[in-house]
Amino acid sequence: MDADDAGMNEEGYYEDEAAFDADVDADAELDETMVGEDGDVPEDAIVHSNAPPAMHAENPTHTKPNAERITTPYMTKYEKARILGTRALQISMNAPVLVPTEGEMDPLAIAQKELTAKKIPLLVRRYLPDGSFEDWSVAELIISD
Repeated sequence: MDADDAGMNEEGYYEDEAAFDADVDADAELDETMVGEDGDVPEDAIVHSNAPPAMHAENPTHTKPNAERITTPYMTKYEKARILGTRALQISMNAPVLVPTEGEMDPLAIAQKELTAKKIPLLVRRYLPDGSFEDWSVAELIISD
């Protein structure tokens, strides 16, 4: 057993809830802002709606979002599924919940409540054929059911 396995038994399970909580507290640091000191959004706060073409990865001219948006303000069903899945995973890993849960325990149901309230702190990055991209926050997108 090494230092990282403190509080775990031979099978790799935590011995008690206090050991788990101590391990989680030691590993977790909640960043209160989405934008860093340099003005960049952290990569883990962006949900990519489609993968960038490999040929554009070497092109350093497209490193900032477009100044003028040309894509639709409607959230696609694929973006919605990705946003809900990503947020539900975060909630299941003890991320702070941004809406009143009213006794709800299901992470997906809580994520849906957050989406309805437009409180999900994620960005949708839409890549365009020329290699540029557009960032949309969940609050900006129109969600159709």
